[in-house]
Amino acid sequence: MSKHQLVPLGELANGEIRPIEINGRSLLLVRGQTGPALVDRICPHAGSDLVNGSVVGNRIRCPTHSYLFNLETGSCPLGRREGWGPLKVYKLIESDGYLCVQTNELENTIE
Repeated sequence: MSKHQLVPLGELANGEIRPIEINGRSLLLVRGQTGPALVDRICPHAGSDLVNGSVVGNRIRCPTHSYLFNLETGSCPLGRREGWGPLKVYKLIESDGYLCVQTNELENTIE
């Protein structure tokens, strides 16, 4: 199975938000309290660029409305109540000393 190497293990600093583009898809590699996460770059609520957000514990805060998205599940309590979905979170794997994402993980979500 094909995979994309993202960064060497341990390179991402705590609280870091790093933009990554894979096959034209804009993503963010984020290091929260419990470790790294790979998420969509755009907020599902109002389309804001989360690269300008901040990391709070194990959540990413949207810079526009301060909504908090869980980095493990993508959930935001306000999203369920207001009828918009979670932030897409992609499964990371470790391989040959790198954080990676499998190609099929990305292909299954491209609309």
